[in-house]
Amino acid sequence: MDIFSPVILQLIIDLVLLLAVIFLLWRVNTNLKNPLNQSHKEMINDFKTVMAESQASSDRFLEALEKSRLALKEIALELDLKEKRVKALLEKNGENEASDEKKLSLVSNVDDKYARVAEMIKGGCSQAQAAEATGFTEAEIGLIIDLYRTKNETS
Repeated sequence: MDIFSPVILQLIIDLVLLLAVIFLLWRVNTNLKNPLNQSHKEMINDFKTVMAESQASSDRFLEALEKSRLALKEIALELDLKEKRVKALLEKNGENEASDEKKLSLVSNVDDKYARVAEMIKGGCSQAQAAEATGFTEAEIGLIIDLYRTKNETS
């Protein structure tokens, strides 16, 4: 056994390992430099499409949500106004029960339908209520009110 033979054997093994490491690094490097294969490209394109559709859908959802919020806000404001009007009418009704009874008797005693419509509007009825009570359409009620206003302004 010569002392050089283990050293030479060791050098040969080290050289083989060095060549194996260089080969593996070369293979990894070529795989990194290669572009993605076709299936990966298709999956990435599909993912981008799904992301774009999801973004568009979320934008439409947020727009619809904002429109709904605004509609609810408008409804709430209308309800507040109607509540105030009802409260005012109830207060007016409580204070003027006697005068309301006189107005009702006046309205019921009037033979002329047009005068009855005018009295109902003056009494606080809406055009829809007056139309329902007299059988006129709301457009006719509006016309009657305009005629009575014109008549009262000229006289």
